[in-house]
Amino acid sequence: MIFIILINNKIISFDKSNKNNNTNENVKNFIRKLKSCKRFRKPKYIIFSDYYISKYCSDINAYTVFDYFLKKNYSNAYYIINIESELYKNLYEQNKTDNLIIINTTENIYSNLFPFILNSKILVQSYVIYDFQYIINKVSYLKYFYINHGITYFKSNFISSEFRYVNEEKRNIITSSPYEYDILLNKFNYSPSYIYKAGIARYDLYKTIKSEEDCILVSFTYRMYNNVYYQNSLYKKNLKKLLNNDSLIRFLRNKNINLVFVPHHNELFLNKTFRQSRMKYAKIGDQNSLTKYIKQCSLLITDFSSISFAFMFQNKPILYYLIDYKDKIKFKERKCMNPDNKLYFGNAFLDLDKLIDKIKYYVRKNYKIKKSLKKKYESVFYYRENITQRIFNIINGLISRIYH
Repeated sequence: MIFIILINNKIISFDKSNKNNNTNENVKNFIRKLKSCKRFRKPKYIIFSDYYISKYCSDINAYTVFDYFLKKNYSNAYYIINIESELYKNLYEQNKTDNLIIINTTENIYSNLFPFILNSKILVQSYVIYDFQYIINKVSYLKYFYINHGITYFKSNFISSEFRYVNEEKRNIITSSPYEYDILLNKFNYSPSYIYKAGIARYDLYKTIKSEEDCILVSFTYRMYNNVYYQNSLYKKNLKKLLNNDSLIRFLRNKNINLVFVPHHNELFLNKTFRQSRMKYAKIGDQNSLTKYIKQCSLLITDFSSISFAFMFQNKPILYYLIDYKDKIKFKERKCMNPDNKLYFGNAFLDLDKLIDKIKYYVRKNYKIKKSLKKKYESVFYYRENITQRIFNIINGLISRIYH
């Protein structure tokens, strides 16, 4: 198949049909042809994207900023979106599809994205796009802005690898917490010239919803398991024990409190072991509803997932259950599960019975946290309001300095 695009009245062709060709070679050839147009270097778009191959929309950090740009009358702002995502369906129903770059991951996405990416001033991402690292590094006028999908302090050992494809002078990073800022500067020696303090834009949307039904959320981040190991893992075993614990279930029933379990979407690629019929009491939710539960639920049980910071932002109690810390198999995530990590604030548990006692304690206290813990929570964040405005100012300021 030959992909043809018209730029400055000049036809540029791109052969995608040869499946034996390396994708990067196709990309390189395409860029070379586009660069052959002398008048092509007129970047005009501002491109935003969350994880564009995902069907899930709980991490809409880039979308939050994109929507803010539109409200500020930036007609050149565009957002990459998966047509299969719940976010797209919601926007379509609300007739809010302006400036969306719609892709379908079952097809080759390059034909839809290349004209926009290569005609852009800046690419703003919640996740690093590995597929476009060549474009980011080689197209001189394109800048890259990483605004984070969540606070990654627990997973600081992953931070460096996320940026290994992007040249430092082209990447600009908005940190989500002061801890993360220090990690980038002191552990990975990033230049402060490219790092900005603001926070996570979607936190502006986290306003607690008073639900008629009280609920406790259980949600853990993913593990790098293959399916065979997953079936026999402590992760699966201990999670099932938690969700089916008789003492906890009796207590929650008596208090008329719902228990909601939302598995990480990566688990959907494994065998679906957590089915509603196997749960004595817990309701099984999905990632598409995670943002709703983050707002509605009064307490969170998690491990080192970044959603704990969304609860922290709302001054709600968080209990960290490190369910597979004692797993005999060494895996990357174990580095994140040090029970003495200062960001667990003394609420990390290896023992299930102690965890359940703490759950009961917070329920009896009507989920109120101590003032000392609230101060610790608040120390994590740079700002607690108008975060999107601050990010808007940073990005717009960078664009103005470069192109005006």
